[in-house]
Amino acid sequence: LSAKHGIAAMTFLPNSPEARQDALRLRLNRGLPLNLAALAEEFGVSTDSIRRDLKALEAQGHARCIRGGALPVTRPAAHTLDRLGHSGAEQAALAATALPLIENGMVLMMDGGTSVLTLAQGLPHLPDCLVVTPAPAVALATLAAGIPTHLVGGRLSGFGAVAVGHETAIALDGIAADLAFIGVCGLDAGFGLSADDPDEAHVKRAMIASAHRAVVLTGAAKLGLRARHRVAPCTALDLLITDATTDLTAPLAASGLEIRHV
Repeated sequence: LSAKHGIAAMTFLPNSPEARQDALRLRLNRGLPLNLAALAEEFGVSTDSIRRDLKALEAQGHARCIRGGALPVTRPAAHTLDRLGHSGAEQAALAATALPLIENGMVLMMDGGTSVLTLAQGLPHLPDCLVVTPAPAVALATLAAGIPTHLVGGRLSGFGAVAVGHETAIALDGIAADLAFIGVCGLDAGFGLSADDPDEAHVKRAMIASAHRAVVLTGAAKLGLRARHRVAPCTALDLLITDATTDLTAPLAASGLEIRHV
């Protein structure tokens, strides 16, 4: 009898609201958007049932319901000072893919964040380059590599450990760069590039506007996410370097963004 009940429980579990919500929560935690119609077909239930699941997840703070589905809720990442020195294989792979873009003699704008810092730490000696950055940690890394470095001043953001403010943006606006390497809090095909801090969003926007090409470096976990403050639409960006699979990057590629997979 217990075995029979066990089989019945296994049969019923996939279509119980609790089991569906657990499965959907895992997808949201991985940064995946949820499509209402596709989920209804996958689980063999009505769209109304899935809609109730999504509403329950939204009430728990795991999702943000939109027309036709739901998006993950982004939570601000740990402060940069807490993340410095903790780059891993993901950041190293992104940096290695970005390195061939750089030629001696270029003007490079480099944002803060662990992926961009890992790239800065891996730069060879480029005596004819100029690195412009609002991030002191990046400036120290490029200075150690013997690369001429211009540290843009301003009030240091406690969140991202980069200079922010009107004067910072004005200084960036006065420099013509070949490449801008931008860190990512969220990147969504509809919403664009986004940041957790409004002042940092303003600085990122200035860097993108001043560069001939804007390159964003991010792992799969940041794709499909919308951080609190929009930086720029995908049409303002030129290249995404990521370890995400092609199915995750397909909406971004459809927006015209060039994708390079590590």
